[in-house]
Amino acid sequence: MNIEDIRAFVAAVETGSVGKAALRLNLTQPAITRRIQRLEEALGVALLDRDSKPARPTRAGSAAYQRCLAILRATDELARETQTTSAAGPLRVGLSPAISESVFAPAIGAVRKAFPDLALRVTAERSALLHKQVKDGQVDAAVVANKPGRGFDDQRAVLLGTERVLVVAAGSLRFKPRLKLADLADQQWVINPDGCGFRVQLDRALAASGAVLSVIAETWGTSLQLALIARGIGLGLVPERLLAESPHRNKVQVLTVDNFAPALDVWLITSGPLGALDPPVGVISDVVRDVLSSCPDEARTARRAAPAK
Repeated sequence: MNIEDIRAFVAAVETGSVGKAALRLNLTQPAITRRIQRLEEALGVALLDRDSKPARPTRAGSAAYQRCLAILRATDELARETQTTSAAGPLRVGLSPAISESVFAPAIGAVRKAFPDLALRVTAERSALLHKQVKDGQVDAAVVANKPGRGFDDQRAVLLGTERVLVVAAGSLRFKPRLKLADLADQQWVINPDGCGFRVQLDRALAASGAVLSVIAETWGTSLQLALIARGIGLGLVPERLLAESPHRNKVQVLTVDNFAPALDVWLITSGPLGALDPPVGVISDVVRDVLSSCPDEARTARRAAPAK
């Protein structure tokens, strides 16, 4: 039984196709197919249902997948423990979409500078799924978001800081200088799709005030959201840092909503000791913590300059 055959099978299950598994492992589709066939011959069972689209494991394949994950996890840990001089990677890092790119991008830049030969594989998933993937060994570390004050049972989870967002609207619209969330009950919103912790907080806060969240546009990506908000399409929730960096910052206003201050705690979780990969993960942790502890002056200025109409 070949470890690379196991890796090919796991990749096919996780990506849902032989083609995507080939892209992940930088191989050809025929090579992936041959490796899976060799594993099936060694085990004496069919592991994939070839008639389903996307590819799904058979019942025997589902059981084998969990065992294969454990084998790969043990193999990777052994390799890391013996690679004491350099971090060759790949370092598999997960990121919650709720965390703004201005928080994570500097961390990746710092890792690339400190470890130029390190191979990075970054994926974006919901925090709950990333937590599971870390436990299963599918990713080595993840930067995830959680409700403030709600931690993780895992002792390897480290709190890095808090990400906050502002309520913003087009500068051309007229609002009172101070608002309650109920004052915005008739407004439409440009916001992240379902699964975003900030959207959940807004939805629940509106419901508590007797209103329903009305979404006019939902999309990941603050740049597009701010472009729509600046044109008066709807209100939005925008991280302070991204507002400060946006070319639309002078076209929007920050609303002061007394009873609504959305925030998410940001955590680093790991699958355990990572050997030579611990230093680059430490760089990610340090940079994200530093970024979260700073509040850009431009964001404060935008808050003070919000029109009081």
